[in-house]
Amino acid sequence: MRTGVVVGLLVVSLLAVSAPVAGQSDDVTLTVAVETANGTAVGGATIDASWDGGSATVRTASNGRAFVDVPEGADVSLAVESEGYIRNRPVVVENASERDVTVEVGPKGTLTVAVNDTSGPVADARVSLRRDGESVVSGTTDADGTFTTPAVEQGEYYLELTKAGYYRNLTLETVGEDTSLNKSMRRGTTNVAFRVVDDHFSPPEPLSEVRVEVADIGSQRLTDGTVTFTLPVNTRYEVTATKDGYETATTTVDVATGATERTLTLNRERALNLTASNERVVVGESLQVTVRNAYDEPVEGATVTVGDASATTGASGTARVTVPAAGEQTVVATLDGVTSNELTVEGVATATAEPDATPTATDTPTATEAATDTPTATSAPGFGVLAVVAALLGVALLARRR
Repeated sequence: MRTGVVVGLLVVSLLAVSAPVAGQSDDVTLTVAVETANGTAVGGATIDASWDGGSATVRTASNGRAFVDVPEGADVSLAVESEGYIRNRPVVVENASERDVTVEVGPKGTLTVAVNDTSGPVADARVSLRRDGESVVSGTTDADGTFTTPAVEQGEYYLELTKAGYYRNLTLETVGEDTSLNKSMRRGTTNVAFRVVDDHFSPPEPLSEVRVEVADIGSQRLTDGTVTFTLPVNTRYEVTATKDGYETATTTVDVATGATERTLTLNRERALNLTASNERVVVGESLQVTVRNAYDEPVEGATVTVGDASATTGASGTARVTVPAAGEQTVVATLDGVTSNELTVEGVATATAEPDATPTATDTPTATEAATDTPTATSAPGFGVLAVVAALLGVALLARRR
């Protein structure tokens, strides 16, 4: 009874070990043959296989063959090297399956380059070996102006030497088992003209009175048209343009070997200019304002605020906003983080007149009231004069009788 249980457990265990894990792909075998260009098998070569998430290393037998187990469907890179042979670039097997793969190798070689100019060794010059349009190996010369490549396939390569301030040196060279070359480089300069424009306009408008600065070289003021710098060839410079009222612009300029012209662009500093139609507004009535940008163009969508009241400008750059209270009120416009100048307007309260319904006695003089009891001479025009004349005549007659 116990024996049967043990056997059963062993069978289950063996099935569990041999069962594939869910989601895990099966391995396939690549049969890799390493040989020279004339078909000679290369034994003892090391094959470094790598793929996403894994790698393996095997060696070829005397017949130049080796077996590499890789995940089915993987893209596998095969780099090969032996004591006397090498391959510059790995062979890539896409969508791996059971198949034969041939990897061709070439005899090993090295190249040592000594670079000089008229003053002596050129340090930090970039050395590049290229074949079929691709860089096989690259590096820089040391303090003695020397660079030695790692092992590469023997054969023809384009040798390129470059350094800022020097003309490029490009030659076709043959690399043997241990090749040494002496190469010279020549310094050079070229003229680069800079013009500065404002591309807010179409076509862009040229600018004047602009300061153009080339890093590590110096600066010049562009007054009209262009400004020209003499710069070392095959260099890269940071160029900055500045002008009052404009945003500073910095760009990187690659300088080749021939005279050329570069265009830099500047734009005005972002600004909002706010104006109002009135300085005094009755409380509760609206104030018309206008918002324009740094180019004196109407600004749409700006928010204009007066105290707690606000309004948004339309396509014409105008808006009407209610003056909420009496006294001095601050008016300001904002858009996309830019704030305008501030204006001050006066809110005027509406005045209400209160009539005086109770006249006082002092409004009418007492003498005038007494005078109203007796008609004045003006109440009967000419009567006062006739009475006086008649009285005088009466007096005269009376005196004569006596």
